[in-house]
Amino acid sequence: MALRLLLPLLLLAATLLIAQAQGIGSSATDCCLKHSRKAISSNWVKSYSLQGPESGCVLRAVVFTTKKNKKICASPTDLAVQKLMQNMDKKAKNDKKDKKKGHNPRTGGRPKRQKRQRV
Repeated sequence: MALRLLLPLLLLAATLLIAQAQGIGSSATDCCLKHSRKAISSNWVKSYSLQGPESGCVLRAVVFTTKKNKKICASPTDLAVQKLMQNMDKKAKNDKKDKKKGHNPRTGGRPKRQKRQRV
């Protein structure tokens, strides 16, 4: 009789352990498995983030997000990647300063066209 009660509990515990081992219900992120070797244009990229063991990934990488929301994985030791990250940081810092000063985001070019008033 006790075996009939114990068996379903053991099956439930085993199921929970297997589900946890497989990562079901965990907050796993998509990790880069390799670095891209192609050059990345600053015109394509809108942001970047860092990936590594602290974020639950094995490979250390810089993950660039393009304007079309594609992810590009790059090596953090690549000099071109480091330079692109620095340029993006500078641009973000300058944009933040301009917002505080109240500068118009339209820079250069002709002035904004005004609507005609009907008489």
